[in-house]
Amino acid sequence: MEYPFKPIGILHTCFKEKFGIPRQMNLVKQAPATLVFLPEFAREEAVRELSGFSHIWLLFVFHKAVTKNWPVMVRPPRLGGNKRVGVFASRSPFRPNPIGMSAVRLKAVEITDKGPVLHLIGVDILDKTPVLDIKPYLPYSDIIDHATGGFAPAPPEPGFRINFSDKALAQCTALENTLPDLKSIITQVLENDPRPGYCAKNTDKSDKIYGIRLFDFDLKWSVSFGDIQVICLDRTEDPA
Repeated sequence: MEYPFKPIGILHTCFKEKFGIPRQMNLVKQAPATLVFLPEFAREEAVRELSGFSHIWLLFVFHKAVTKNWPVMVRPPRLGGNKRVGVFASRSPFRPNPIGMSAVRLKAVEITDKGPVLHLIGVDILDKTPVLDIKPYLPYSDIIDHATGGFAPAPPEPGFRINFSDKALAQCTALENTLPDLKSIITQVLENDPRPGYCAKNTDKSDKIYGIRLFDFDLKWSVSFGDIQVICLDRTEDPA
């Protein structure tokens, strides 16, 4: 049997590469995105009454994680990147069917000349991700009392103090009109330590400089004895 799945729209987010994307939704609460519908689905009637919901579910494709040889077991970052669990006990993007789901906050439904645009925050999704469907989040049924979280029973504790260099702080201030909450977004991304799980315990001073592609700049930062130092925000052309 064939299933005629096709994207209804494309999600545009601040996360331009896999490295640095939050590992779960709403860990970076102000991370913005817009969902632009493809022409066939860009109809105002299709989103009528949607603005009454504070959150929505997104069903999407892990379009950069497609693999023919899906792993039966994976190493979740939450377990330090060393212990293996079954792929169906994880949220790994490498799956038999590369489908993801996230519940995100719906800030606004904008009606434009080219159809509706959804403005979202709290996303954990790569830029230019194809979206298969959206569904309203229903608190009375989607919240399950007394649910247990297996090996991830609670949100991860922020593991680092985030410091901004004078240069990085000035750059954030200069961008705050066009990129609201930028300093907060950077702080929350780095608090969750985007490095691979096997690096998580390494907090000693190092000369290594890390980089994350965020919005339209390269965020440079380093780790030193439990602190993260934000070095600068280099604005460059998007390589994609």
